[in-house]
Amino acid sequence: MKILLYIFFSFILIPCNGQSKTGDKKNIEKRNTELDLKITYPKINHREIPQTWKSLDAIQKDWIKVEKDKDGYLIYQPCDGKTETVKLDDRLTINWRIEEPQKFELEKFTRLTENKAFRADAYDIENKIGFEIKARIVDYKNGIVLWEFNGIKWLMTPKENFKSFRIIKNNCETGKRKELEFLPIEE
Repeated sequence: MKILLYIFFSFILIPCNGQSKTGDKKNIEKRNTELDLKITYPKINHREIPQTWKSLDAIQKDWIKVEKDKDGYLIYQPCDGKTETVKLDDRLTINWRIEEPQKFELEKFTRLTENKAFRADAYDIENKIGFEIKARIVDYKNGIVLWEFNGIKWLMTPKENFKSFRIIKNNCETGKRKELEFLPIEE
């Protein structure tokens, strides 16, 4: 009887042991390619901004990039860098996802479309580049403004609205992970 049990367990355990090692390796690889997302839902829901900007001083000074998916607007914190921001004061500073911030001197500022938009000419002194900047309120109830920098388009909201949006953080403690993709910007 002991011999039969030995033979039985030999056939069962040896093949299972080999399969479990291979299975573990596949599970580890799968875990490395999956997204590790932390989603925070807003505790407050006050996003509204004025319908128009009556003066240059009425335009909010600090902005953060907003994305849109099937569930609505959100702020995305990528694995490979930081969420893009814009600061508007005596000059314009664009904080890109990975690259160093870029600072522009504002040369000409014009309000457009019944004060729902503005256009500015800016100049990057360091790189000697002229730049056109546009911003247009597209959804004042959700605090969304379409910013355009020489053809690059971002949906943005004032930074003070940060906690009014769903926030998705793509964690990557040990290595790069795939970034999420979002809906295209509609005008």
